[in-house]
Amino acid sequence: MAAVRKILIADPDLESVRPLSRALRTKGYQVHYAPDGSRALEVAVLRHPDLILFDEACRLLDARTFINILRTNPRTDDIPVVVSTSSLEADKLRGLRDGFLRKPFNIDEVLSRIEHIFRRNEAAKDLKSDVQEIEGSLSQLSIPDLMQILGMNKRSGKLTLERGSERGEIIVADGRPVNARTGRAEGEKALFRLLVWAEGSFTFAPGGSGGKPRIQRGMDDSLLEAMRQADELNRLLPGLPPRNTRLVLAPDADLTQDQHPVTAQVVELLRQPRAVGEVLDLAPAPDLEVVGVLHTLLQKGVARMAEGEREEGTGPLLGPAELHALRGRILRGKGPSKEATAKLFVCGSGPAVARRVLTQVPGIEAVAAEPTAVKSGFGTLGRLDLHELLHLDFCVLPPAEAASPLWRPFSAGAVGALLFDASEAAVKLAHFLAWDIRIPVVMIGHPVPAELQGAPAGAASVGEDLSEALRTLLILALNPAPLLPGVQQAQRPASAAV
Repeated sequence: MAAVRKILIADPDLESVRPLSRALRTKGYQVHYAPDGSRALEVAVLRHPDLILFDEACRLLDARTFINILRTNPRTDDIPVVVSTSSLEADKLRGLRDGFLRKPFNIDEVLSRIEHIFRRNEAAKDLKSDVQEIEGSLSQLSIPDLMQILGMNKRSGKLTLERGSERGEIIVADGRPVNARTGRAEGEKALFRLLVWAEGSFTFAPGGSGGKPRIQRGMDDSLLEAMRQADELNRLLPGLPPRNTRLVLAPDADLTQDQHPVTAQVVELLRQPRAVGEVLDLAPAPDLEVVGVLHTLLQKGVARMAEGEREEGTGPLLGPAELHALRGRILRGKGPSKEATAKLFVCGSGPAVARRVLTQVPGIEAVAAEPTAVKSGFGTLGRLDLHELLHLDFCVLPPAEAASPLWRPFSAGAVGALLFDASEAAVKLAHFLAWDIRIPVVMIGHPVPAELQGAPAGAASVGEDLSEALRTLLILALNPAPLLPGVQQAQRPASAAV
């Protein structure tokens, strides 16, 4: 029979402790309580709980002192400590090994965090031993958790990571990272990219590091800096053109002789047209520094989009603020994921509509030379990268009545639909997406059909320009039923007016 896990709650606020204690006992945990830091330390040494929830408001010992004392005692150094806080400046606690929780408590969030820590500790047991090779899933044990365990146990070896077709490796010597590689990137640049992977698998093979160290930071410093840079990148990337957009130096660019080394790297790369993603890969500096330089060069007019990337005067599909808002909407309720991918449905009759999308939507990349969805009328046609962390998958559904059971399960994650013709089958599918899934619909080249007028998320008609249609649809997704200049907006029936 498995031993009952013990949890110590150190918190002077009994109003918060009581419901949490009940929930933990219901889950089968044994709960101990301490009103202050001194008593919590005593219980930790005598009872050796499996996990401690320590509130910042505890008197006599503050959270960091309490944790430091536990870490210096061999009997208690392995006890996870999650700090709780009512402070609005909770981000100051981000460097803690086992994280923090905000108050008032969300009981489900607390239980989920506790279960995650216990799963992590179980998966980490092999990493603490001298076994030959360890494999696992990043959904069970995250890369920062892996690195912390390797650091605490002074392990040396190679951590190999795989995510789909992507592969990376981190070399660890005596518990600190000394090199990393993924794609063209190496050193800190690669390390910071890999530390934010949330999916995939890992393999750790112990052994000597070999080669010259290319990373000088310690483990904790590397993890903290990776989190900081990831947050900054998430803030800055929406302001750049999509990853596949080519940039080049402006012919009349005023370049000073005394340039920062990273600026010099980027300027040299942009002497010929290069995609944003290619610049990020080829510049040796970490991604955050390269993105900062690209922002500055674009704002000052030193760099610009290469000819042919967009017709002059059309501009990007969405501005930085709109991109940020759309990404936030797609990720709402989906946890800490960084990348956002949404579906956009193509409604029309026959494969000609699908081929039109693949040839006329600027920047779209087909999933294959001839996607099976073109002929079958079901599946994904291609992907459009709006920027590094925001993607649109163009999908088709079979409009036939017999295929209608597929519509609802496949429409999860949709943000809108483009309607290319007024055939009965296409309009019926669009009606389902507009009224049942409640996503906006844009009609191309025709007035909005009567069946779609008054749709909850909005319905509009535009001309034959697919770029205009796509932008209209995305704006509708952000602001249901707006009145857009030059766009015919479907009016709600008079009977529905209030």
